[in-house]
Amino acid sequence: MMINKEDANILIVDDIEDNRYTLERRLKRDGYTNIFTAEGGKTALEMAADNKFDLILLDLMMPDMSGLEVLKYLKGDPMQRSIPVIMVTASDEVETAAECIINGADDFITKPFNGTLLKARVGASLEKKRLRDTEENYLDRVETDKKRSQQILKTVMPTSVANELQSSGKVRSRRYDDVAILICDLVGFTSFCEKNNPELVVETLQTLVESFENAFEEFGLEKIKTVGDAIVAVAGLSSHSISPVKSCVDCSYKLREIANSASMPWDLHLGIHSGSLVAGTVGTKTVQFDILGKTVNVAFNICDMSVSNQILISSDAWMTARNEIKVKSIGLKRLKSGQDIEMLECV
Repeated sequence: MMINKEDANILIVDDIEDNRYTLERRLKRDGYTNIFTAEGGKTALEMAADNKFDLILLDLMMPDMSGLEVLKYLKGDPMQRSIPVIMVTASDEVETAAECIINGADDFITKPFNGTLLKARVGASLEKKRLRDTEENYLDRVETDKKRSQQILKTVMPTSVANELQSSGKVRSRRYDDVAILICDLVGFTSFCEKNNPELVVETLQTLVESFENAFEEFGLEKIKTVGDAIVAVAGLSSHSISPVKSCVDCSYKLREIANSASMPWDLHLGIHSGSLVAGTVGTKTVQFDILGKTVNVAFNICDMSVSNQILISSDAWMTARNEIKVKSIGLKRLKSGQDIEMLECV
């Protein structure tokens, strides 16, 4: 499908008024209505900069600036090089017309004008313009979709993981040492879900999670996942942290403040542990980045043992930042695994 003749913007450039008039009259006779004229090369370039033309009929010999010079300028501008240009030449200027073709002109016509040939070459040039525009629009959509998919990936995965997945198509599983894990759980959220409509439940959780995510960013943590009303975040995984445990503790205070002061106040269970873990993507059709291992399980156990608004931390995690965090011991506690570890409360 060609560009509609009523929509095609055509610029005629010629220093001789009779030539401009003849071309304009022939084009209008063929159904083209949006015809613009310029009496010189400099004027043509000014008009091309201010308007969106679908075709330029460009005279080769002009006193102020030759058609070849105008052509080179247009084809050297990335924003205008896609405009088709038909050179208008005298019958004895074939060699120069050939040079114009080499420099990017789409076609040429000679004076005196042959109406049938003019109609065919204008139509063919506009069709090429339509095809180029279609391709450009397709590439723009591809680029937009690519950016959208990149943004979506970065909302469900740490940025470094999303970048690796985009560049290589997979994420290599790794073992990480000295990673601090923060588990945050809303107190009483299960019963809240049972007593309220789904819209309110999701809206409430969404509002809190958004505020929590801002806190994670502020303290250099990365949210790994949300499991129901529990949120898993880490420090020192894919981004460098001088003191990952201290970052988790500081962030915990902020999360508690956010939850307690919300329009619908909430209490939190908060647990912090640190150590080694394995991280990687799981799944092929539905890919999820996850952290695995004993350290992760201990962090969940610690969170489960905390009372409302208590920030519990393992003694192992505290030892890595003992000069930066004020705590009090609540004694040995037995985990679900049967292991006994000393629990400390951040105060």
